[in-house]
This record gives sequence, structure tokens and C-alpha cells, in this order.
Amino acid sequence: MEQIKGTIRSIRYTNSRNGYTVCDIKTENNAHVTLVGIMPMLVEGENIVATGEYVSHPDYGRQFKVEQCERNIPTLEEEIIQYLSSGFIKGLGKATAKNIVEKFKDKTFEIFQFEPIRLAEVKGITPGKALIFGQAFIEHENMRSIIMFMQKYGVSSDIAAKIWKKFGNYAENEVKQNPYRLAEPDIGLDFSVCDRIALSQGIDPNSLERLKSALLYVLSSETAKGHTYLPKIDLIRLGAKLVRVPEELLDNAFDALLLEESIFVEKQYPDRVYSEEMIRAERCIARKLAGSNLKRDDYWVKELELLIKDYESEHGVYLDSIQKEAIKCALTNRVCIITGGPGTGKTTIIKTLIEIFGSKGLLVILAAPTGRAAKRVSETSGYEARTIHRLLEVGYSIEDNEKPYFMRNEDNPLLADVIIIDEASMIDIVMMEALMRAFPREAGLILVGDSDQLPSVGPGKVLSDIIESKAFPVVKLKTIFRQNEESNIITNAHLINQGKMPAMNEEEGDFFFIPKLRGKELINCIIGLCTNHIPERFGIDPKDIQVISPMRKGDTGVLNLNCVLQQVLNPEREDKPQKMFGNTIFRLGDRVMQIRNDYAMPWTIIDQDGSVSEGLGVYNGDMGIIIDIDLKSELVTVRFDDNRVCEYRFDSLENLEHAFAITVHKSQGTEFPAVIIPLLGVPKSLACRNLLYTAVTRAKKLVVLVGSPAIMEEMIKNTNERERYSGLKERLM
Repeated sequence: MEQIKGTIRSIRYTNSRNGYTVCDIKTENNAHVTLVGIMPMLVEGENIVATGEYVSHPDYGRQFKVEQCERNIPTLEEEIIQYLSSGFIKGLGKATAKNIVEKFKDKTFEIFQFEPIRLAEVKGITPGKALIFGQAFIEHENMRSIIMFMQKYGVSSDIAAKIWKKFGNYAENEVKQNPYRLAEPDIGLDFSVCDRIALSQGIDPNSLERLKSALLYVLSSETAKGHTYLPKIDLIRLGAKLVRVPEELLDNAFDALLLEESIFVEKQYPDRVYSEEMIRAERCIARKLAGSNLKRDDYWVKELELLIKDYESEHGVYLDSIQKEAIKCALTNRVCIITGGPGTGKTTIIKTLIEIFGSKGLLVILAAPTGRAAKRVSETSGYEARTIHRLLEVGYSIEDNEKPYFMRNEDNPLLADVIIIDEASMIDIVMMEALMRAFPREAGLILVGDSDQLPSVGPGKVLSDIIESKAFPVVKLKTIFRQNEESNIITNAHLINQGKMPAMNEEEGDFFFIPKLRGKELINCIIGLCTNHIPERFGIDPKDIQVISPMRKGDTGVLNLNCVLQQVLNPEREDKPQKMFGNTIFRLGDRVMQIRNDYAMPWTIIDQDGSVSEGLGVYNGDMGIIIDIDLKSELVTVRFDDNRVCEYRFDSLENLEHAFAITVHKSQGTEFPAVIIPLLGVPKSLACRNLLYTAVTRAKKLVVLVGSPAIMEEMIKNTNERERYSGLKERLM
């Protein structure tokens, strides 16, 4: 490692989120050097000491790659003037900065920090402006101080900025007093980092604050894995393991959290430990559903047989007995669940219900949990479907756009007589609570979905809990209707769901298994399938082929597959602009996915007639194509599958990842013409039947599994999916 000292002359680029900066400095011996690396909040005129090494960039030549950067306050008058006029104090230009420095000399920074009103002694600065300048200076120094402090522990500048936003000018003191506050959801720092900061500040390893924070962190982490509560014995055990103390020491911390109402238990279930958000959601859903669980008393309910017969005659369709049972159930009950696998007629039932309810003057709303699911049911049913977020008119707080709020709620309920939710297995406990709070009194709710698919990505298992409670009418569809005689996909999906081996590798079939037991062979096979074999044999465009992997990591996980597939399906070319972000290259034409909810992201849709619609919100799992990269404006433009077009600043590309390959969980609620599923190195926790079943049911025309026959057989036999702790079922019983 080398060390160089110098003064910052210009800043070419800085990423405000992660602190990555490219700048030029003038060294002590008057040499000019370009520095690159994590150097947050640098300002022209500062003196710095940088530690790192010289590297050679293929386009930009010799640079100094910075591993560590220390700042020194400018001392020369020229440097102080450049520093103050660099832009972080709005309204303070070079001429004014020069006048200030001429007046106060080497006391300038002290004046800004401790006596800002004295800046009014300089001609042209009013007392009000003097105080504004002083406040801006103090805020900048304090924010930079917390960023530098957190950088010592490997915390990025965007997280440090969140900390400063929460605690303001006292951020560093607040962090030093109780670093564990940073593990709370609004900051979301890993407990191990908080613990390292705390212990370095001399906090007692057995302190109550440390042990309380450990329990809260464990509870929050387990919620992120899908649980709505955690058994007390597990919470104590995991907490003790996290902080490496005997379990009995955590009892006092547990009791303290109860008294503070940071955690909750109930008399009837004293061993179940909830967060406030989770217990509130379960209670709300149970109360609202129970209050809606009534029979319809409309006069036309007595005419169901005739209504169904007229519908069949008018539309030229035949409904079998179980479909009629489902329709009658939905028409006669305020709450009804219709479940069934692929091809069992769920869409036909949705269309029938919308028609019959509409004929009786009832307003029906059709919705789904995600944009892809809403688009799919719109295309198959012929009726407009909205996402639940759009249905509830999601908004966001300017102060914290991580936390959405909904315009539709108990005080402003939805305007509907019947609400039909498709792909209901994807609804998590938080989304269901928001829906039920906006649910109109006297309205009907029909949940349609496949209860055998994976549960929601978010916490809870809402659909299966409602079904298993046996408190509501449920119709399970079994007859397969949507089945082409030449196709095995739907038949095989049902065989897998029954624990049986699928029929594969028929000469003219659409369901294949290719044995590959080595990672490199498997990857080469997938490349060949995407680029040659499937397009040539089946006439399916490579962009309509989706690789769906059980996991993210490993040779056959989506992280590695995306790197490989990008090189093959969208290789680098001179006419394709690209942007490097971290270790990821985003290129024109790449398939990408939004990986977190962003309620503030603007979008536009240009319809075929040229009309433009606008809105806000892009959600976790939305997929699209990069249609433009503007290197000058530093913008990446993405067109999503539902034709929404969004612009991403370069410093917000952390919200995107490649989607040449996606996980099974992320694939829920949509279909692709062809699906390739790698089965090699699948962890035990993911080698279960419903995961394979969910992956297979994503395909419309072709399924190709590649990998180990033993793993496929293990997945088909294994019904022991990862247990989710959820109390909704018991609340509904």
C-alpha cells in the first residue's frame, strides 16, 4: 500500500449513495493524480491523505485506487475559499467566501461553527443569511462526521446518510450511546456491525440494551424469513447464540421488552412472541374476515341454477359440476375461496362471476398481488385487473419513502360490491391487512389461487391459513380443462403435486429432463438451450425463454447464471452503451428486475393511440428491459412488462438486478413461453415439492429441467417445506 497527500482540485463524479468518487488532487510535490474509490462527501479545496495503490484502467489510464481516506481541514486561505465556495453551502459563492476569509483569516471555521451571526459583519451578508450559512456548515460537518465514523466499520455512506437523517446533528453521539438502534427496521444495519460498534465503545457485553437489541433483531430477522411470530424458546435460544451469552441472561431483557411494548404475547398463546406490526395485522385480518363471513340475502340468489344456465347458453361454454359448485359458492357467500392447480378452470370461473355479478348491477373489482400477475389475469380473463397496491392507491411519505401508506383505508374504503383477488397465494400478512382495512362493509371477497404453490415472499401464509381454518367456504378444483392433447406440462405439474414422477423426454413432447452432474456441463447446456436448441427446434425466441433457479448462490444460482447469460444473450458491443455499478454491468438490452418496493418512482405509459398516463411506484419483482442508457445524463431507462417506462439515476441502480435468470420465488404469479430449471446443488431447505411444482407451472409451452435426477426425485418426494410460524389460522377458527 502507498500513501499520497494532496489538495482536491476537482471532483469528476460522486455517487451520493455509496460514496464512490472520482476526483483529481494536487500532491505535495505538485503532481496531478486521479483518485477513485469510496470517499464520501469530498469537497474541492480539502486536504486529504489517501492510502491505496496505483492501477491502470483500460480507458482512463493510470489512477490511484483508494482503500482509506482521511481528511484534514484546509489551512491555506486559497484552499479555505475553494472549500467554502464548493457548493455545499447554497448561496455562498467564491467572491463572498473570499470576503469572509479576508475578514476572519484562520478563525473562519470557528466563526461558522460557534459564532455564525458574526458573518453578518461581512458586507452583503444579512443576519438571516449568516445564520443560514452557519447552519449549512454545521450540518455538512456533522453529516460528514457520521459518514466518516460509520466508514470505519464498513458502513456505506447511504446508510450513514439515513442515520444522519434520523438523528440530525446529534447522530454521532446517538450512535455512540446506543449503536443497537441502528438495527431497527428504519435503518436496517446488521446486528453484527452494531455490536462491533458498541463493543468498541466499551459497552458491557451483558448490558440490558445489548441483550434487548439482540432479541429484537432476531425477531425482525425471522419475520423476514416468513414468520409472523417466533416461539419464545426459539427467540431466547437464537438471541443467546447471537450475543454468545447464557440463555438465562436474556430473561430480563425479554421482560423489559414486554413492559416497553416492543414485543407482544397473548394469554391464550404465551409462547408466541410477536412484533407490533405482525400481531396487529393478524388481529385485523381475523376481525374483518369474521365480520364478513355471511350468506348473501339478495333476491337473485334463489335463481342460481337459471343464472348459470343462461350464462352457458349465452357464451357457448360448458361448466362441469365442480365449477358450478365454485360459482354458486361465490354467489351465495360474502367470503369464498376457490383453489386449484393449473388448467382447472379458475379463469373461467372468474369470468363467469364478473358477468353474473355485473348483470345484477354489482360493481366488481379484479386485482392481483403483483403487476405481472395482474397483467396475466387481465390477458386471460379479458377484464382489467389492478395490483393491490394500485387498488389501495398507495402513497409514500416524503420523510421516509420506505414506508407506504394507502389512501384507501377504514375511513376511505374501496368502492366495490365484490372484490376478486387472483393469485391469492402470493398475498402476505401485511398486504392482506391493508386490503382488509379498505374492505367495504357488505362487500364480497373471493380469493382465487393455488394453495399448493410456494407461500408469499413476505411474512405469513394467508391463503393456506384461511383454508385450513375451515371457517370459510372453500371449493377445490380438480378437473383439468386447459390441457392440449399434445402437451404434458399441466399433467406433469399435477403428477409432481401428487408425489409422482412426470412423463418426460417424449420425441414430440414439451417436458424434458437432461441429466448433467457437473456445474460447468450444466451451464454450457443452458447456454446451448437458450441460444440454439430451443429457438431452432421449438421456434421460441430467446427473449421468451426464462431460466428459473431454486437458489441465488452457487454455480447454478441466479447470481452466477445472470453473469454467464448476459455475456451470451446480450454481449458487449460498441453500439451498446453500458454502465458499471459495483460489480454489475448494466447494458442496453439487458433483462432486469426491480428488487425492492419504490413507492416514489415515477413512471409513464404511452398507449398505441399516443395518449400518455403517469403514476408512481415500482415494486419488488417487476421485470423489464433496459431500452436506453444515457451516459451524459446518467440515466438508465427501463420498460417493464406492463409497458411502464421508468428512468433510474446511476446512483439508484442498486434497485435493479439482472433477470436472465430468476429465483422460483420471484417467478410467482407469471408465465413464460419456455422455462429452463437447473437442478444441481440445491440446498436441503429448498429441495421440496412445492418449489419444483411452482417452477414447472410457470411454463406455457416448454419445460426443460437440467441437472441431477436424484435431486428431482428428492424434491418430488419431499413435502416438508420450511415451516412458517403463523397464528392467523387459530384466530379464524
